[in-house]
Amino acid sequence: LTGGELLIRNLMYGQQDVRRYGGVGAQGEGARDHAPQAGWLVDTFGHISQAPQIHRLFGLDAVFVWRGVPLLQPYFAWRGADGSVVLAINLFGGYRNLYGVTHAPEVAARRLQAEVRRLRPYYPTPDVPLFDGYDLEDDPEDPLRFFAGREDVGQDLALKETTPAAFAREIAQKGLALPTVGGELNSGKYGATFPGALTARTYLKVMAYDCERLLFDLAEPLAALAHLRGRPYAATQHERWGRELLQNAVHDCICGVSIDQVHEKMEDSYRRLHDAMWQDVQESLAAIVSDFRAGEYAVSTNPFCGETWLMVGDELLQVRTEGVGLWPVAERLPVAFVSRPASSFHWRNEHYEATVTSQGAVRSGQRLLGAFVVSEEQGDTYSAQMGARLGALRLTSPPRVVARSERHAVVHFRGLWRGEGAWVRADVWLQFDPSPLIRWTIELDSQGSDLRVDLLFETGGARDVHAAMPFDVVRRPPADTDLLPRELPEALSTILLGQRELNRVTNFPMHGFVAAENGEGHTTAILARGIYAYHSGEEGQIGLPLRRAVQWVTQADLQDRVGDAGPFFYVPGARCERRARHEVAVALGPFAPDSLDLQRLSAVFHNPPLIVRVRGDGERERWQLLQEDVPLSSLSRQGEAMLARFYNPLSRALPFSRVYLRKDVWGAARDTVATVAAHEILTVALPHQLPAETELPPAGGVTTLTPPSWRVGADRARPQRAQMAQLEREIAALAEQLQAVRAQVASATGAQKLRLQHHAYVLEREQLEYRLSLLLNRRKLAEEWPPGHEYLYGIDPEIAELGQALNRLRIKRRIFDYVVQAV
Repeated sequence: LTGGELLIRNLMYGQQDVRRYGGVGAQGEGARDHAPQAGWLVDTFGHISQAPQIHRLFGLDAVFVWRGVPLLQPYFAWRGADGSVVLAINLFGGYRNLYGVTHAPEVAARRLQAEVRRLRPYYPTPDVPLFDGYDLEDDPEDPLRFFAGREDVGQDLALKETTPAAFAREIAQKGLALPTVGGELNSGKYGATFPGALTARTYLKVMAYDCERLLFDLAEPLAALAHLRGRPYAATQHERWGRELLQNAVHDCICGVSIDQVHEKMEDSYRRLHDAMWQDVQESLAAIVSDFRAGEYAVSTNPFCGETWLMVGDELLQVRTEGVGLWPVAERLPVAFVSRPASSFHWRNEHYEATVTSQGAVRSGQRLLGAFVVSEEQGDTYSAQMGARLGALRLTSPPRVVARSERHAVVHFRGLWRGEGAWVRADVWLQFDPSPLIRWTIELDSQGSDLRVDLLFETGGARDVHAAMPFDVVRRPPADTDLLPRELPEALSTILLGQRELNRVTNFPMHGFVAAENGEGHTTAILARGIYAYHSGEEGQIGLPLRRAVQWVTQADLQDRVGDAGPFFYVPGARCERRARHEVAVALGPFAPDSLDLQRLSAVFHNPPLIVRVRGDGERERWQLLQEDVPLSSLSRQGEAMLARFYNPLSRALPFSRVYLRKDVWGAARDTVATVAAHEILTVALPHQLPAETELPPAGGVTTLTPPSWRVGADRARPQRAQMAQLEREIAALAEQLQAVRAQVASATGAQKLRLQHHAYVLEREQLEYRLSLLLNRRKLAEEWPPGHEYLYGIDPEIAELGQALNRLRIKRRIFDYVVQAV
């Protein structure tokens, strides 16, 4: 769910902090020193194909992983898309399997021996890693000191304290023959990757996408251009914004699987970032156009030469750009605003033919594109589980042509679906123009829970699907059925303590587009701004989940998942009862899913030029800084250098138009380069000349005619009193069960006492989850709506006390999961 450039900044800022606080770490690609680091990817909900290369860019050649790995091997060579290889240490037995031994000291040695006994058969050498930490721990212990001198540890065990990086180094030095695993790790066979997190709270994904685009596609590149006009480059400010985006990218945050208040704080953060970054963009634009002639220009931060059609006011603008820079508007046509039935509407250009059906979908050849479907949703925030189809949108306003020019048309319609206590409403605009793209702008709103809204596309019978992912395009089958049954053999059940996916997975991640080829050289590519998932159906059907309305962080006994994923919190905000604007397009043509043609189309769709009106008396009418037929990840200043980070998601090399000086991620010079290898991420220095004077030249007036807008409306979801009454009943029922179990604990001994204590912790934790959930929702009802600053950021002593108590119980329950297994 995190963009590629933000992943690079994560490691960059992290290593800066390591050094700032006295640590020593790898400095660049291939660098080694006396204290190397290791990548820590445990509990990540799947792993991208370019993770090995990203780590190698920062000198990291080993990673610890959990979830997503399709085999039960403790070590393997993970080969990334570009061929980069890292040693992967697979923690299928858990990353906290020896923490908290002092909580049950009487069985600590048995627990240690049991853990070694169950894991040793999987390890090729006597080295078995045991982990004494946990992400919730607030009172860490020292197990090595605890076990020192104890005779019950066993003569066959030698305990050694180490670090992740040091352990990885020892394993690498053993020269083991390891299996190789290539590409992304997205299997839920041995550890769930929770595909429902891709579609929980879809409005958050829209906010994240818009803010990442503002920073990396606009604010940083335009600030770099403005610096060439004399404006100071605010590197510290850009880093601060990047760090805040990373805070929101923590997996329980951007995945939408936390309590409402966490996601409300994220929304507040995204909104502040959006406003601040747009203000920075406007100030950069004022500097950039300071010596331009009056007129209207396209401001491009896209390295490709591109053409796009934009409706601005009552005109259709044909915009041609030649890379990064400013270009005069090429052509403008008057737009007539009309209201004509679209019953006979037909569009034809050099790329496709299309008609709009009476239900608002688009038919092109044998393919039906953009059909709205409402279905039951039987999952929770972590896991999507589609139920029966509930129906389609009933059009309340039939398709009508509402805008027309010589080169384009806009068709509008409204639709509504109603169920018992629930509804879905959509305002839809379709745009047709000379480009290969058919565009959908969808204003979606809904009320109610346990439902989902999907936009379906037929691709012409294609089987495999190609999805854009960070720095890559990956090929996937329509479904993952290589999964284990619910009930496991005893040998496996003692190893796999976490959650797993069951039956059939058809929901997968995407970044930017998903495409399918029909076998005859014709591709249907579906592009989306801020939608990070698709699901595939029979005969090449692809669905974009626009909304998935649920109201529990986790639910028990799901059909397609083993185990509870998180706490039992009631979260009305996950119903997504709010307006959100989705921007989708379909590209039809004789291009391959992994072609440069599709990369150009995607780049123009996701990073269109800004149209600005300049009121100045300068002489300049165009400015080209950079033009390459290679995708661009970032353009920024680092020290005195202007750095461009390119990437090649294709399986063939892409040539540059000139020779560049290659840099590492820190800006240190390496060699010269004239091509970008297949799947390579590459940083180069751009030749440039700073102005002789550092003072900012007088800026002419500039108005942005196509500013980015905030695409999400206010949250209307309120806690329902019936659900809160149910929470109260659950709390009371659990209190009775707890009383009975505690009485049994008091009279039990030995292993039975430990098992009963574990059961008590399970009940007590669940009760505390309900109590905290009830309190949080009572606070929401008591506050003015929307939530205010104090509500989000103030300290509530009662919530703090309950939260700390719940944290301690989560720790105890996790510890006793291992204790009862040992006895």
